[in-house]
Amino acid sequence: MEAAEFIIAFEDHLAPKLDTYEQAIYLYVYRHSRLIGKDEVVIGLKSARRKLAFGVGVRGTPMSEHVIYDKLGSLQGKRCVEILGSERTGTRLRLFLPNEIPGLVPLASVEEPVNLEAIDFFSVPDHREAILRREGHRCFYCLRNVDDQTCVIEHVISRPEGDNSYRNLVAACRECNNRKGAATAEEFLRVLYRDALLERAEFEERLVLLEKLRSGELKPVIDASYHA
Repeated sequence: MEAAEFIIAFEDHLAPKLDTYEQAIYLYVYRHSRLIGKDEVVIGLKSARRKLAFGVGVRGTPMSEHVIYDKLGSLQGKRCVEILGSERTGTRLRLFLPNEIPGLVPLASVEEPVNLEAIDFFSVPDHREAILRREGHRCFYCLRNVDDQTCVIEHVISRPEGDNSYRNLVAACRECNNRKGAATAEEFLRVLYRDALLERAEFEERLVLLEKLRSGELKPVIDASYHA
């Protein structure tokens, strides 16, 4: 756990469960162990207490040894540290990071990936809107600006041969939807180009995008909560 990640986890999840003395001792042990890559540390509490937070008595008076030992015991009870034993130079301690304390830091929820291939983009209103967003709120054929009131979700290959997948649906203006009829998408784009409703560069771009649509490269973005 990096230092920045530790501070966030400490402030958000561990500090609210500790009193101020426990916080001061925990951070001191962290500073002299896990922060510098040590799993265990021996701390002489008699000298360390003078470097910790002020006590509750006269201002500037350090915590008493009794308080430090008492708070170490409570930290161990909260599974923040483990007291490994006493040595000539002090008390050997092992500190646990916030994400190592069972049940302290909530696990990040992992959303299952959405299977776009299994989604009906025609029947569900929110999925129809995803097709419109994918087109940038323009008619796929003539590039006219459209919105959810003026567009039609159009089957590139008409039913029953065509399905309701994102590979076979585009947002179209009502005029193009009516004019296209039984023509293929390529045939209809040529009609628009011949009628000067598309410039040559636009016509060629439409043909390229049509191939990308069929190959599954034009994926709409949907909210996973709407996946059904």
